[in-house]
Amino acid sequence: MNGASARRSGPPDVAVVGDGPAGLAVAAACHELGLRAVVHGDGAPWHATYATWRDDVDPLPDSVFASLTDRVEVFGARRHSIDRIYGVFDNAALRTHLATGLEIVGGRVEPDEVDGAVVIDATGASGVPTSWQTAFGIVVADMPGSLDLAPDTVTLMDWRPADDAIEGPPSFCYVVPVADGWLVEETVLAARSAVSSDALRERLARRLGRDGPSLIAGARRTEEVRIPMGSPPVRSRGRVVPFGAAAGFVHPATGYSVAASLRAAPRVARAIAAGADVGEAVWPSDHLRSRALHDYGLDALLRLDAGDVAAFFDAFFELPEERWAAYLRIDTTPSAVAGIMARLFRRAPWRVRARLMAGDPRRLFGRAGASWSNG
Repeated sequence: MNGASARRSGPPDVAVVGDGPAGLAVAAACHELGLRAVVHGDGAPWHATYATWRDDVDPLPDSVFASLTDRVEVFGARRHSIDRIYGVFDNAALRTHLATGLEIVGGRVEPDEVDGAVVIDATGASGVPTSWQTAFGIVVADMPGSLDLAPDTVTLMDWRPADDAIEGPPSFCYVVPVADGWLVEETVLAARSAVSSDALRERLARRLGRDGPSLIAGARRTEEVRIPMGSPPVRSRGRVVPFGAAAGFVHPATGYSVAASLRAAPRVARAIAAGADVGEAVWPSDHLRSRALHDYGLDALLRLDAGDVAAFFDAFFELPEERWAAYLRIDTTPSAVAGIMARLFRRAPWRVRARLMAGDPRRLFGRAGASWSNG
C-alpha cells in the first residue's frame, strides 16, 4: 500500500495523522502538487459504508465505486423518483487510489507527536455533538421482497413506519447495493440521545417481518453506525489543522463527510503549497455561514415527529434537484442555502412550518456570527 515516492530527510511538508478517506485524500492532493506528504495511520480496514452522489465527486474514476445506480427513490408520505447517479464506494479500491505514491508510516500517534511544516489531524470526529445518527443494518444476498421496493434501485430514505406501535425518534430504511450484496439499514437521522443498536435491530426486524434471531441468521454481515452530529466546525487547534470529520465536516442534515473531504482536499493542498492560511482553506468564512444555517436546520429536524419528518422530506425532494442537491453540500454559498431553506419552508405543510418556527432565531444569528473555533 505504501507509495514509491522518495523519502527525503527532514520534516515533511505535510504530516497527516489518520489514514481514513479524509487523511488520504488531503495527503494525495498535497502529493499531486509536489509536496512531500507523510501519512501516519494504523492501516485498519475501512468497515463503514461510504456513499455519495456521483456528480459531487466527478474527478474520481468509476473504478473506486462498488456500485453506481441511476435509479433512486425516497418515500415520505409520497414516493419520489430521482434520476441522479448514487454511488457506494469500494473501500479497498478508494484506499488504493488515494494512497498511490504516498509515504505511509504504520502505527498510532497523536497529532502533537509528529513533525511537519504543516500537521493535519484526520483522526475522526471530535468536539461535543448536539445529537447522534445511529443505524443498524444487515447485508443480504438479494433485496428483501417484503420491503416492496423497485428492484435494482437505491432507496435513499423510506420513512414509512416499520410498525405504528414503535415509540421514540423516527427512523427510515436505507437500501443500497454494496460489494457483497444489499445493505438494508434502519437509520435514525438525528436524535438528541443515541438510539441503541438493539432498538434499531428490533425496528428492522419488524420492517422485514422477521424476528431478531432469523434476521441475523440470514445476514452475510451486520453494520452498526454511530455518528456524532452537530460537532462545531474547527479551523485549528494550536499548530494542528483538523480536516474531515475532525474539522466538523459531517453534514448536519445527512451525517455524510467523505465527499466533503474529497471535495475540500485540493483546496487545502493549494493553501499549503502557497503558504496561505490553511485553517481558512479548511473552513472558508462563507462555508462557516452556511454551516450555521445547516445547524439551524438540524435543530429544526430534531423537533419533528414521524409524520412531520415524512412531510418535511416530501417537500424537500419536491424542490428542483439543483436546489436540494446544493443543500446537501457543505460548500454551498450561504445565500443559496438560505434561499433553499426559505423555499422549503413555503412548500412545507402548516403543521411542519409551526415546528420549524419553534426554534430560537437568535441561535441562528449567534452561530452565523461566531461559528468557528480555534480550539
